[in-house]
Amino acid sequence: MEFITIKTFDNSIDAHLLRIELENEGIEAFIYDEHTVTVFPLYSNAVGGIKVKVLKEDLAHAQSILLANTALIICPNCKSQNVLTNYKSMKGAKGMLSAFLSLFTVTYPFHYEVVNKCRDCNEEFNLKE
Repeated sequence: MEFITIKTFDNSIDAHLLRIELENEGIEAFIYDEHTVTVFPLYSNAVGGIKVKVLKEDLAHAQSILLANTALIICPNCKSQNVLTNYKSMKGAKGMLSAFLSLFTVTYPFHYEVVNKCRDCNEEFNLKE
């Protein structure tokens, strides 16, 4: 049995909502790395976020459900559909200062901007723009 990641999240609530939606459609779904990211939020990028996985034979049906319920987001730079939503960006002076202080105080960064990030070209963008 081979499992394929259908979507990744940075919080467990959204991951469980997708899992429940897939299971309501008869697709068995599993959540990976939930506890690691929940206990250590700074590890989210290291482990790749909280992953929702489905069996390989259910992948096409699961993707059709996901596309039907999700607005299609396209990168304005490279026109790719491989976009990570709700990415916590720490670009800019405030973000860098926040990251620097969080390293020394061993706390969660207090300033970040939630954006969409293209996984192909690393472009960060907002849908409002």
